[in-house]
Amino acid sequence: MIRKVAIAAAALGIFSAQPLMAQTAPVEMGHPAMGAMAGMHGMHEGGAPFLMLLRSANLTPAQQSQLRQIIASARPQLQALHAQMEALHQQIADKLLAPGSVAAGDIRPLVQKMSGVEGQLMENMTATALAVRNVLTPEQLIQLTKLHRKLQSLHSQIRSLVGSDAEMGGSGD
Repeated sequence: MIRKVAIAAAALGIFSAQPLMAQTAPVEMGHPAMGAMAGMHGMHEGGAPFLMLLRSANLTPAQQSQLRQIIASARPQLQALHAQMEALHQQIADKLLAPGSVAAGDIRPLVQKMSGVEGQLMENMTATALAVRNVLTPEQLIQLTKLHRKLQSLHSQIRSLVGSDAEMGGSGD
């Protein structure tokens, strides 16, 4: 039970790592399902973390087909929510860059709307992550868990070698 919760939490963390980076153009990553998933989660040099993990899962053709269907059904709502987030970001930027004074109360309603949209994004991505997880076999989940732990270890080693973003004046994200 604890293992299942940990795996689901890891999948959620991976899916939510880049919620505002969703793109619409699919990118092929070796599996037919990867192109569809790329459009949902955003692709940058090397791909999204979840895609890299799934790439090592040795998905069967049936699993690839199921993942394409899951992603295709989730994509429209994710794209709509992403568009809402972009519009709210722009509205905040417009207020902050407009001449005259700006108070926190001027921006607060937009921030509150963003929080609601972000919550919807997280709920949608969680449901999608769980649907994807349900397609995988126990053996694939074990394999992905091991790989995820190795990646976490590598990230920790990198941070210890070069320091964290916070130490360098970054946000730490």
